[in-house]
Amino acid sequence: MSSPTEQIVVVIVAVVAVLLFLAVLFLVMVMHHNSRRKQMAMEKLRIQELYENQLLESRLEIQQQTFHFISQEIHDNVGQILSLAKVELNILQQQLNGKGELVNSVRENVGKAMTELREIAKSLNHDQAQHFNWLENIREEINRINKSGAIAAELRLEGEEDCYLKDQQKLITFRVVQEGLQNILKHAGASSLLVRIHHAKEHTNIMIVDNGVGFDTEAALKGHSGLGLKNILNRVALIGGNAQICSAAGEGTCLCIRIAHG
Repeated sequence: MSSPTEQIVVVIVAVVAVLLFLAVLFLVMVMHHNSRRKQMAMEKLRIQELYENQLLESRLEIQQQTFHFISQEIHDNVGQILSLAKVELNILQQQLNGKGELVNSVRENVGKAMTELREIAKSLNHDQAQHFNWLENIREEINRINKSGAIAAELRLEGEEDCYLKDQQKLITFRVVQEGLQNILKHAGASSLLVRIHHAKEHTNIMIVDNGVGFDTEAALKGHSGLGLKNILNRVALIGGNAQICSAAGEGTCLCIRIAHG
């Protein structure tokens, strides 16, 4: 028969063993709970990313349908109207026996407008987007600005020779750059601008800088005048990129765009 001391030791050991078991069990439960929470958080993030990707694809599909509609309208309606106007101007030119210099100038401008509209219609068409040379089109925009004499424009291409942007990214990126250039011409009061494009394997960086009057970006984005800026930011976000606009009164403006390759 064991002594009372031995019985107490046995009880203490048993209690300690039970407490250790409970502690280990509690620890395992906590670890399992944390692991489960982490898995649920990751699953939630995966579902959210999937939803955002589906939403992006839907937006791009809707935008492409809109582009296709506009392309058809330009080709079928606006193009036909301008063609008719050019024919009428040719008739008028003949009636004036070649003396109507102003009519001849208008006829040439209508012809140029028709050419430009055809190019726009092609760039909006999805089939043409696969063969769309966005860098060459940006170069043409820069050349057009320089020929106008309104402002000195420069294009710099840096980094990787290959461009890893998808077709949709190329088209929308060109539209963003085009809108940025138009904003400078209309509002900046600048004498020079620079477009710098840097290609890397993971992303493409674009910087558009001018030496114009500048503006308060925060106030512009809040007001009606900032609709063009918001449109740029939204377009860049639509293709998986981000954009930042830095400007101040009297210090010019810098639009920085970073687009991750899909």
